[in-house]
Amino acid sequence: MSVGKWGMKIVMVVFLTASLIVAGCTNNAPAVGNETTVVTEGSTTAYQWGDKKFEDFVKKAADGRTLKIGFTPPAASEFYDIIEHGANTMMNELSDRFGVKFEFEMSAPNEHQSVEAQVATIENWTAKEYDAILVSSAGDFDAMNAVYQKAMEAGTSIFMFNMPAEMWEESELKAISVIGYNNHYQSGYIVGKYAAEKLNGKGNILLVWGLPGHWSTSRKNGFLEAIKPYPDMKIVGEQRGDYVRDKGMQAAENLLQAHPDVDLIYGENEEMAQGATQAVEARGLKLWDGTDGIITIGADGLKSGYESIRKGKLTATVNVGPVDMGREFIKSVFMHEVLGYTVDKIINVPTVVVDKENVDIAGAYTEWALGTKRK
Repeated sequence: MSVGKWGMKIVMVVFLTASLIVAGCTNNAPAVGNETTVVTEGSTTAYQWGDKKFEDFVKKAADGRTLKIGFTPPAASEFYDIIEHGANTMMNELSDRFGVKFEFEMSAPNEHQSVEAQVATIENWTAKEYDAILVSSAGDFDAMNAVYQKAMEAGTSIFMFNMPAEMWEESELKAISVIGYNNHYQSGYIVGKYAAEKLNGKGNILLVWGLPGHWSTSRKNGFLEAIKPYPDMKIVGEQRGDYVRDKGMQAAENLLQAHPDVDLIYGENEEMAQGATQAVEARGLKLWDGTDGIITIGADGLKSGYESIRKGKLTATVNVGPVDMGREFIKSVFMHEVLGYTVDKIINVPTVVVDKENVDIAGAYTEWALGTKRK
């Protein structure tokens, strides 16, 4: 794919996201039980998608339709919960504005990244004539393409999300659209650039990595490319943490015992990075204070990660846009299934490195989504 094409897509996504962030004021239902009630304060006038005439035409086209959508991530986790809550915000906005209704079901494998369970779920939802299925899977690319193709031939649209689409030719993606992010290989590149800046291009690095697969491959490629111009930045150790905090902590403890003189620990996802932060503290080593200590950095954009950054523990993370991924794939399903629009084959939401300088902005957006209950 040419640089020009990627550049145009990024511009389009930034514009779209800026519009969606301010869209709709009525998407927050009163909380039930322990959930937080979200109250919008200040102006009640928000960006509106079209005018009243447009709204009437869309309502007529929607005709009170109910969209049946299935959501199957590779695991149940805080990250995918944020994506689902981002989807809630857009479902509420579309319901309030255009009268479309949603039946939304989430099903994650009991075993992390169990492809067999996801395939069974997709086949079950297809048999139940779901309008669309949102899939993020660690399965073999060609094998999953065959599953997706079969579902679409039966009338169920497949939308992939949080997938490293840059690993494959666009024409090979057997889905309506792939909604994700790319800061040059799944955020790995901007982690490397951030690390090089903070360490002035010199330092020993430990990697706490996830399960072998699409994400780990793409993210490492990006990180390695970013630090390639800095020969004094060296990876001195690597161990798997399998995407969970306790294993991330154990992996970091093992690595620190073998390589105590390190400057940076890169946890491929935020859970492992937080585990690495705990390991640094457990060994009595100094965490980064802005000028000295061990930098710990991850990627996701979790509320727990932001809280750790505020406390001066986790140094930074990459917010890969889980709220916007959830919002964007619901809007794409609506545009495609209700209004008959084509949507871009690859849609990438904006991402940003979050540290103590900008954590409040990212945290507020995430908390807004997490406080939104689907109507």
